[in-house]
Amino acid sequence: MKTTRNKLFPSSVDKPLPRYLAEVAGFGYRETEQPDGPVDFPPGFFIVGAPRCGTTAVSKALSRNPCISFSKPKEPHFFLEPRPGAGPDKLRRQYLSRYHRELGPQHQAYGDGSVSYLYEPDAIRRVLEFDPRAKFIVLVRDPVEMMRSYHSRMLFQLDEDEVDFARAWELQESRAAGHNLPKRCREPMLLQYAFLGKLGMHLERLFEVAGRERCRVIVHDDFRDDPRAVYLRTLEFIGVEDDGRVKFKHTRATSSFRSPWLQQFVMNPPPWIFRLVAVSKPRMLKRLKGLRKRIKTWNSSNARPRQVFTDEVLVMLRDYFADDVDKLSDLLSRDLGHWK
Repeated sequence: MKTTRNKLFPSSVDKPLPRYLAEVAGFGYRETEQPDGPVDFPPGFFIVGAPRCGTTAVSKALSRNPCISFSKPKEPHFFLEPRPGAGPDKLRRQYLSRYHRELGPQHQAYGDGSVSYLYEPDAIRRVLEFDPRAKFIVLVRDPVEMMRSYHSRMLFQLDEDEVDFARAWELQESRAAGHNLPKRCREPMLLQYAFLGKLGMHLERLFEVAGRERCRVIVHDDFRDDPRAVYLRTLEFIGVEDDGRVKFKHTRATSSFRSPWLQQFVMNPPPWIFRLVAVSKPRMLKRLKGLRKRIKTWNSSNARPRQVFTDEVLVMLRDYFADDVDKLSDLLSRDLGHWK
């Protein structure tokens, strides 16, 4: 199945287009004034993918190191779109003041967790223009398990409304043409499962654009089985001191929710919510943020069982991704045959 890529994630122009309330000024971040002139900042690293492969767990582990400034929110998607007219120093001030407000001399590196960049070579090029020292971290996973987790996440975010994964897979071509899209889907490309799951293809392209020496690949199973060892190797790769961390939290599997109507307000709000936030004063924003957190907690549920793929779906996915798994094995010089 051929997939034409238009925009994988919502664009981030002069002021980023919000995807969640947590990313709206007053809820998540607020840009601060910065003096003109050259910008002095440490080298950066970017966790560019892949979604549902452990990027949140690794991001949280690195963000807790006192020598690292990690972006808030985790996924700014700042470099997805070109910013004509903004010189390098202005762009650096804009990005750092917006997403790294506490960046200081104690930090040996800054980090960013925008998983969209793996799928957009031009974003990688913009990152390198922004910071020629930048390095890239990619997490990969058994594509079948990635598909299972990713589909559940799309349902949780209300970008997907087809509970049956087999049917959602069948709808990819139709949805790429703009048909059969869920009412609350923010970006049709989010539902192109086949394109997203070809990690070998995307990793090969990342190596071509950024250079193999700038990239570190983490296999999901390795971080699950020995997080301390993976953490130490990652710190060495980005040039940051070890803080002695030995305890690592693994993120929970995506849960379900009680009420779809309430879920939209905490994960995928309608436009009028953003308009309300835009005109609210700081005190009201604080109250709205607290209300959102309480609604999100109450509305969470573990009622939806882990999706079980039928034997037919498993065979189809294993067959579809087999060549890409071989490509990934070659790129990593590692036998991943158990993923086929």
